[in-house]
Parts: sequence; structure tokens; C-alpha cells
Amino acid sequence: MLPYQLKAEIIGKIEAHVGNKIITSYDIEGLDPVTYQKLLLIPDEETRNIQLEQFKSQALNFLIEAAVMETAAEREGIKVTDAEVDRAVNEIAANNKVSLAQFEKMIANEGLSLAQYRYQIKGQIIQARIRSQIFMPQVVITEEDIYNMIDEKDDEYGLKDRYKIRLITVQSKSEINKIIKRVKQGADFSDEARKNSLDINAVDGGSMGWVDVTYVPIEMERALEKTQKGGLTEPFKYNNLWAVCYVDEFMSKYTVDNETEDKIRNAIGESLFAKSVDEWLKKHKETIIVLKSSDRFKVK
Repeated sequence: MLPYQLKAEIIGKIEAHVGNKIITSYDIEGLDPVTYQKLLLIPDEETRNIQLEQFKSQALNFLIEAAVMETAAEREGIKVTDAEVDRAVNEIAANNKVSLAQFEKMIANEGLSLAQYRYQIKGQIIQARIRSQIFMPQVVITEEDIYNMIDEKDDEYGLKDRYKIRLITVQSKSEINKIIKRVKQGADFSDEARKNSLDINAVDGGSMGWVDVTYVPIEMERALEKTQKGGLTEPFKYNNLWAVCYVDEFMSKYTVDNETEDKIRNAIGESLFAKSVDEWLKKHKETIIVLKSSDRFKVK
């Protein structure tokens, strides 16, 4: 009778089936054994039972999600072994210059057991392989994607339109219009600046060098945005004066160096991957059968 009784005892601990994987009460208790033992010591039976039930429910859901991810990955030929997880955890501990025991205490301070952390690391390895083997080879990043990312996060990347300009400021709008008319008829802008401008840069022909539109008055920014290289802006108010700019050179925020472009491409790739993996996982979930014992699933 012993073999039968032993089999019955093990089967009685099954809490869920995820595809061909089994989650037992041992898995649930082992996910965070320290917390589980503390809950067992709660003196009030009703409180103890309520908190134990909450713990088991949360742990079971966590383990089901991990099993679903693992099953979906295996269907794609992607498998992560316990030995690989061990190596990854040991490397992380070594990078933090602590022993595994010390590392376990470190993550415990963040509310994680070593078992939970191992599941997280396993999930990260799986996702990294899904990313590199399944999704990224299919990803095509267009110039439009890059421009859209720059528009969305230009502040984060420090990208702004820049103008190399010269400036003339005078007291009245009529005076600035006369200067604009003379420049359009062939007068040299720098000469006009030296003769007429009230700005401190008049002696240098009104040169302000390269300016970032982030750091100029909004009236100047609007005027510059309407002007092409080698053109005059419309007259605009500037520090209670009337002003006009001549744009010598223009550098678009979309003109980026290789390092910045790589960062942007990586960010786009990560964004596309996050959406793709959610859809991919959702599709697999539709065909991965999850049966909980609490949902009246009984093993006989």
C-alpha cells in the first residue's frame, strides 16, 4: 500500500496544470519560504488562514505566468535550463562583489526571495532570446520611425533645431521694416547691424553664433521656425525692441550622430518588442490550457 499512498500524497499537492507542467503546493511554499513560515506562526487562526490563502493565491498566479511564458518559449524551441539561471544569478552576485548568501539578503531587503528572483532572471533570459531569435530579425525601423521618436523624446536625447544667426534690434517696427527692405534690395546684413542695431552683438555684425531654440524667447523661436537657411525672419518683438534675424546656417534636430541614432534605434526596437511580445504571449495563452485545482479541477 505504501507506493499507492505516496502517489496519492504527491498528487494531492497538485495546485495547477499549465500545459504539460505541474505546479504543486511545494512550489508555492518554496517560492517565498521565509514569508510562508511567518504566516504559519500567526496565532489567530482566522487571520492566519486569510493571509495564507492570499499568499498562496498570489504565489500560484506568479508561478502560472512563469509557466505560461516558459511553455510558449519552448514551443518556439527556446529553453532555459536551471544551470543557466544558476550561472546568471552567481554572476550578478559576483558583479555586486558579494557571496550568494549575502546577495540573498540584499534582494530580501527589496521584498524578493531567491526563488522569486530566479524566476525573474529566467523570464528575462527567455525574453532576451525571444527578442533576438524571433522578433528582432523581423523588425524594420524606418526613417519615419526615427523622426517620430525624436519628436516624442527630443528633450531626452538633447535634440533641438539649431540656427546660426545674426540679429538686429531697433526701437520701432517701422525702422526694422526699413532695414529688412534694404537687406532684400542687396544691403549687407552685418553692415546694417553695425550701423543700426541696439544689440550688444552689433559690433560683430549682429552675430549670435549657434543658438538652440530652447533658450531663445518664444517670439524669436516662432520667427526662426518659419525661416530657411540664408533667409530673413519676419520682424518680431525681442526684449521690448523690434528685431530681425538672418539665418546663416540651420541644423535640424533630425541630424544626429551615429551614437545617438543607435540609441534611438534601440529604443524603437525595445518599444516594438514590448508590443510584439505581449501580442505573442496573448496568442499562446489562448492555446495553453491552465487548470487550477481551485477551479474544481481534481486529479483522480
